[in-house]
Amino acid sequence: MTAGAIVFAGLMPHAPILVPGVGRQRLADAAATARAMQLVADHAMAAQPDTIVLVSPHAPRLPGAFGLWQSSRLHGSLEIFGSPEDAVDLPVDRNFARHLEQEGGRRGLHFWDISHGPLDHGALVPLWYLTAAGWKGPTVVLGLNDPGDGGLVELGQAVAETARGLKRRIAVIASGDMSHRLTRSAPCGYHPQAHRFDETFIGLLREDRLADLPRIDPDLQDVAAEDVVDATMVALAASGFHSEGHKVLSYEGPFGVGYGVAILFEPPRPADPLLPARTPAEKEVAHFADLPAVARCAVETELRAGPPLPSFRAAGELSGRRGVFVTLRTKDGELRGCMGTLAPRERDLVAETWRNALAAALRDNRFSPVTVAELPSLDYEVTVLGELEPIESPAELDPARYGVVVSALDGRKGVLLPAIEGIETVDQQLEIAWYKVALEPGEPVSLQRFEVINCEPPPPARGKE
Repeated sequence: MTAGAIVFAGLMPHAPILVPGVGRQRLADAAATARAMQLVADHAMAAQPDTIVLVSPHAPRLPGAFGLWQSSRLHGSLEIFGSPEDAVDLPVDRNFARHLEQEGGRRGLHFWDISHGPLDHGALVPLWYLTAAGWKGPTVVLGLNDPGDGGLVELGQAVAETARGLKRRIAVIASGDMSHRLTRSAPCGYHPQAHRFDETFIGLLREDRLADLPRIDPDLQDVAAEDVVDATMVALAASGFHSEGHKVLSYEGPFGVGYGVAILFEPPRPADPLLPARTPAEKEVAHFADLPAVARCAVETELRAGPPLPSFRAAGELSGRRGVFVTLRTKDGELRGCMGTLAPRERDLVAETWRNALAAALRDNRFSPVTVAELPSLDYEVTVLGELEPIESPAELDPARYGVVVSALDGRKGVLLPAIEGIETVDQQLEIAWYKVALEPGEPVSLQRFEVINCEPPPPARGKE
């Protein structure tokens, strides 16, 4: 299996502002990205690689050939971005690079040596996060050929075959930023369609349609001025386009550039042979009131190391299929994450809740992913949606009774649940929903309303008095 020698693959952006010494106070606007990059680095370290292979779109390029750093050390700092103390100095795995060049040659690929000069920021920023997570080992930095030259899949396959031949455990990191034209202050100027590339790219990753990445419209890539697809293709090909453990950890674009952070491949680690195997017992759940416990179990199972927690089997009223929203709050009532589905995607309400609890905890782009340390302080709310009902005017809304869906003609949607504290009028409800859609003035929309079932957990059992 191609993935046998690849123990991890991840995607990390490379904007220098994402390093604390460069971003300083502004990094608060990209806190979700920074935290997700820390998670990728932590997961890469947990895979215990022998070598890290990083693909940078900003390494020096020559047409028709891939670059290979061949100096004795990989070094550089973010001095030109105002933070000379943020530096990287790692050994080059020259043996791996030499064998990769030979393996690539057998596949018709050409390489050239990059033998002097400091690392580019496309390599420096992800490597800064990896070294902060404890990486000090041998590293290979690959530069890309010119756009459209091809050979990306073959390069990834050569990385995997080289790893197998040398019997080395390899973590592959794709470095890439998404659209550079999201706002009028973006570095490449503004294009009103640039956001569509980011939505398409992130959507394919989230939906596990990794093999469809090469089919993204090239004109849309040009509009976006992206530099993420080619590096990601190399990492995916190295893992054989397997998607075990894949998840999008974060996406945001606070400075006009889209930052996507993802685990592309993370096979399950073998169980400790000294520990007895344990199979979680299924617990049958049949009532809406059981769903908050399902949501909590989903998040804690995902984040906690150690024995598995109970799984669930749907019965009764939970055997149906509906849209579900899961909301996480701190004990003080502060919102910590909220994600959901308007229409069902899973086989039953238990599976739908499980899926959306993980999304709320780990993939709400407004927040950094939930950490293990936060688990004891979180409360879980589950809302089951009724049928979506088209309406002709806002007069048919009532924020205490109905949620609302505002839809633009191009498919963008803004959703707001009913009975939210502080939202007492239809105007307030629509203003927030319109903001979520990012509507232009006068842009036509359609409205839908829906009722909900708020799934309250049963009160704790009381002893006899």
